[in-house]
Amino acid sequence: MSNATIAQVLAAANGEIVGRVRLQKIVYLLEQLGLNSGYSFTYHHYGPYSEDVSIASQREEFLDKTILESVSTSSHGGTYSVFKLVRDLTPVSVGSLRIDRARELTSKMKGVNSVVLELAATIHWLKEKERISNWKRELSSRKPSKASQSNVEQAEALLSSLGLAA
Repeated sequence: MSNATIAQVLAAANGEIVGRVRLQKIVYLLEQLGLNSGYSFTYHHYGPYSEDVSIASQREEFLDKTILESVSTSSHGGTYSVFKLVRDLTPVSVGSLRIDRARELTSKMKGVNSVVLELAATIHWLKEKERISNWKRELSSRKPSKASQSNVEQAEALLSSLGLAA
């Protein structure tokens, strides 16, 4: 793996990313846009998933002490993680992406709800990795409660704004 770290991604995301799924999808989509982290992804229940990202975030929390993952409880009783950069870090790049480009991209991804981000990453995966021509039907099959027309349209718009047109 290259020097693209979760801490660098957090720096590009203004120091914080809320949610494990969001972290995974941001890193996945950044990888498709030229991050070149070396992280490998497989398909999981919530779309593209990388054990490498999970391990890297733990390493950077417990060994490098550059990030902190805290767990909070939502108003509905569920828990979620908040990843924060705990050291001042001003990278010139995030992997192979210039920092200004990485900031622009992460800002767009943080600007949508996590379901839309999950769908965007899954759409990309279905089209580009699994090469499924009728990805809309497959998406509806895999994520029936999430793949509403509105959510899919927002996910497609996000992909388009990132330069990964659906």
